[in-house]
Amino acid sequence: MIFNEKQMIISHKHKYIFIKTQKTAGSSIEIFLSRFCSEDDIITPLSLADEKIRQEWQGCTPRNYTRPLKLIEYRLEHLKKLIIHQEKGTKNIFWPHMPAKSIKAIVGEEIWNSYFKFCFVRNPWDAVISRYYWYMNKSNETTNHVELDDFLNKFDPHNNFYKYTINDELAVDYVGKYEALIESMRVICQKIGLPFDDSLPRAKSQTRKDKRHYSTIFNEVQADYVKQKCLKEIELFGYIYENK
Repeated sequence: MIFNEKQMIISHKHKYIFIKTQKTAGSSIEIFLSRFCSEDDIITPLSLADEKIRQEWQGCTPRNYTRPLKLIEYRLEHLKKLIIHQEKGTKNIFWPHMPAKSIKAIVGEEIWNSYFKFCFVRNPWDAVISRYYWYMNKSNETTNHVELDDFLNKFDPHNNFYKYTINDELAVDYVGKYEALIESMRVICQKIGLPFDDSLPRAKSQTRKDKRHYSTIFNEVQADYVKQKCLKEIELFGYIYENK
């Protein structure tokens, strides 16, 4: 699988694993967290535009995501479990939007069980529309327009669920909500011992120009399709389809 966004952090300094899900302010969160990382931490890269924002926020640069074994003493049995992801000819140990199951297989039981693991979720209908506009912004089409039906047929809306679960069971210690981003970050920062002044960088904030509510964009069939695809996540976090 090839992914375009590149956000994930494993901090040995603060003993946490941030699992990046799609369209949940992951770039902004990753930039903020990288300000407090150390040389031994694992930070996957961002887009050029977001790396510029990271630099402005004085965050640590990407590191150790291709060959972290020089910095981490893995036992032999863990080495056998390494999952190598190839992107543009580069073999990476850690890759964008890496699921919990793969991270656990690489870092091993000791780190996985002792580190604080967290991620973020977002109302699936809202997240799908956000990704839809992100995709159009990245499209090579001259008009940058893609029909929503074509987008839904091309992309799987439910893939976030498998980022933070293992065998359909929640595998992280805390799930923040995009809808309560600042409040969730307060909880996380208190847990991992980071200062937080209720401010985050605004990465990718210019991607979406159309700010309409998702209920004014989906038709009934499209909304039901997203519901069926994301039913596990909807039921787990109590999300509902809101009409506005």
